[in-house]
Amino acid sequence: RIAKTSEHIKHVIEVKIDLDSNPEFTAANLVAYARACVKMNQRSITGVYTALDVRPSDLSPKSRAQLIKEML
Repeated sequence: RIAKTSEHIKHVIEVKIDLDSNPEFTAANLVAYARACVKMNQRSITGVYTALDVRPSDLSPKSRAQLIKEML
């Protein structure tokens, strides 16, 4: 992703992923989004959503309090 903050100032963000097991990574993501669906359903949120509509905290098995303590 390339962005500019000023006319002549640009910034580049690059993401690299190196997987030992693509199937395991894919399965972990599917499980995380299934977990998010359950959490959303418990809040009576139903319907069709994209990955951008899902709260990052819903993807984790940890509680909100645990995530705040460990990540902030």
